Amino acid sequence: MAFYDISDFVRPYIVPKGSITINGVSLTIASCHEWGEWFTVAVIPLTYELTNLHCLAPDSLVNLEGDILGKYVQRLLKSPVSDSAASALPAIDDGFLAEHGYL
Repeated sequence: MAFYDISDFVRPYIVPKGSITINGVSLTIASCHEWGEWFTVAVIPLTYELTNLHCLAPDSLVNLEGDILGKYVQRLLKSPVSDSAASALPAIDDGFLAEHGYL
């Protein structure tokens, strides 16, 4: 198995049980490095047969696209929110994410 540098554009969205799109095929991340340096996916045989994944060989270059939910969370966290609106929102921290099944 070869490991290549994962783009800084994708790395923040690589999380356990998150999604990643490889060459247009959306897959679930089976395991990954804590900071997204590497990841593994499990591909069921039917998905392998019916997608372009069966055309890949070791060392093939692929297109990666990060988890869309992660992109939405990042956008939400970066968006300007008024103080009154912000105080009405629950704190989004590890405890909140774990309680809601994201960690």
